[in-house]
Amino acid sequence: MDTVQLQFEQGVGDRFAEWLATTSGAECSFLRRADRAPDLVYSFKGSELLIEVTAAYYDGTHAAFLWKQARGSADAPTGWSGVNPDKSLAAAIAERVTEKSKKQYGKNAILLIEIPPGVTSAETLVKLLADQPVAFETSFMGIFVVGNFPITTESTGGFRVIPIKPLASA
Repeated sequence: MDTVQLQFEQGVGDRFAEWLATTSGAECSFLRRADRAPDLVYSFKGSELLIEVTAAYYDGTHAAFLWKQARGSADAPTGWSGVNPDKSLAAAIAERVTEKSKKQYGKNAILLIEIPPGVTSAETLVKLLADQPVAFETSFMGIFVVGNFPITTESTGGFRVIPIKPLASA
């Protein structure tokens, strides 16, 4: 795995761990990268918390645009435009949950779906996800959408965590 991917996963996990510690009042700290899936292992409330990190994008071209830019690829696109970005993002999130839920990650595993900064507000995404069918046949004890959202008339923007399946005890 390349260093950009490793840094991405660790950054997502660390931002979530900070949020979880703040909202739960219990320390959540990085222990190690897992040998295999899930990606990361944190200490939380006296147990290991396993974190699988994935991402959702507006479309495949958007994903290629961001990853090629991050890796400094010579053929990286200089821009991106899409159709129905808000609905496309919500559908991509539901697809990632369904795909990841087909696998077994073990006890105490959660799924984080990172969304890149874009045009969709957190409030809009919450509304769209409420209407989006998501598979709950899952072994994950928690599923969260995480990311930096834009400032809009309805939101101050910044890093937000949107629970799809909240932790029972967090």
